Amino acid sequence: MDGVPDKLAPDPGSGGVGTGVVTPSGPEPLPSTPGSPTPSWQELADAVWLSAHWTRTGRPIRTDDNTPEEDERAGGAPGSPNRPSHDEPPDVPRDDTGTSPPPPFTPDPDGSDRIQLGVPVLPRTRSGTSAWRRPAAELARALHRLARQVPSPDAVQLDEEATAERGVFDELWIPAFRPADTTAFELVLLMDEAPTMAIWAEETAGLSAAAEHSGAFRAVRTVKVAVAPSGEPMLRWSAAGTTADPGEILNGRRDRVFLVVTDGLSHGWAAPAADHLLDRLGQVGPTAVVHLLPPHMRHRSSLYPHPAELEAGGFGAANHRLGLGPSAGGPDPLRPLPQLFDGALPVPVLSLKAGSVAAWADLVVGERGVRRALPALVAGTLSQGVPAPGLRAPRRSDASDAVGRFFTLATPTARRFATQLAAVPFQFDLIEQLRKRTMPTAGPSTSPRSSWAV
Repeated sequence: MDGVPDKLAPDPGSGGVGTGVVTPSGPEPLPSTPGSPTPSWQELADAVWLSAHWTRTGRPIRTDDNTPEEDERAGGAPGSPNRPSHDEPPDVPRDDTGTSPPPPFTPDPDGSDRIQLGVPVLPRTRSGTSAWRRPAAELARALHRLARQVPSPDAVQLDEEATAERGVFDELWIPAFRPADTTAFELVLLMDEAPTMAIWAEETAGLSAAAEHSGAFRAVRTVKVAVAPSGEPMLRWSAAGTTADPGEILNGRRDRVFLVVTDGLSHGWAAPAADHLLDRLGQVGPTAVVHLLPPHMRHRSSLYPHPAELEAGGFGAANHRLGLGPSAGGPDPLRPLPQLFDGALPVPVLSLKAGSVAAWADLVVGERGVRRALPALVAGTLSQGVPAPGLRAPRRSDASDAVGRFFTLATPTARRFATQLAAVPFQFDLIEQLRKRTMPTAGPSTSPRSSWAV
């Protein structure tokens, strides 16, 4: 006898008669079932809470490929000092910078993904797709027409031939210098700061990239400009809101080219501020307006150009030396071309098309007598225009009329996209991501290529 009581295990086939086999007493085994037992709601709630606690503490998440040994190495053995305890709250670093912490994550009940609690954001689409490469290249080639080499006013380089001739004839081995060659122009892009310009972010970024890739300029500078209905125009150099006077981008060398990029929907473009801005720029260098709206929509903006024919004033001449005349089709009897008077100067209006930019480049670098057909504005007469009706918030009683006007102007693609936007928060970033993923043809223009193609 060893102190353990003997017990005869019953034989299943003997009706309870012992067979003499001795087994130790212990807990009863779990009943075997074909499938896993269904957990109760308390067990499910505990599992969700433990999963969220595990994720917040930054511990590794077990996948199907992980083994228990890999989990032990990543989080430490149970009860070891390296493994954090579930009974103690995790050490959360204090945020002394005043910024809000990132949004928390919660496990997805239908899968292994995690749900972000915060502003809904769609996955970002890959930029630089092949659909934009050819149009951007065509625009860069058009801007390359402005590439010219001129003598530098401040840089010099060794003139080997003049130095050798001086040594042979004068027997004076003194180096001779000549002005170094440099690129003729710098480009300044003045981007309108109106709220409607958010939908043109891809077009403005493409224009800036094409200007840099063209190799035609010593430098390409981008600055935002605010043209208010009252007051003077102001420049903004950074997102912090630092303002500056437009005179800061003007220099005495007159070697800068200015492109004002806008959709013309701000009311300030039908105010004296627009006249002052274009006049100051056009007096010191070649200046043009890049109108982002297609030609058939410009009559609904504050900048409605006139069909015209412009004559070059010489290489790098400012706008006050440009000639202005009616287009080949004759003047419009309903909108006659304004006459140039003292204090007024023509400003060409371009589109994001290679042919339009190339025609303006010919006027900038061409000699007198070169003519090109381009729409034009007359700085000094813009304040006599009518502000764009699109920015006027309709009253509640006029809401149905506003919707009716939209359907008369929008394409069928734009109508379908507007219907889908009824369930989307009014955020430009979210709307733009939704458009790119679901209806890429419902952009500001008819198609992603139409605003760039010739």
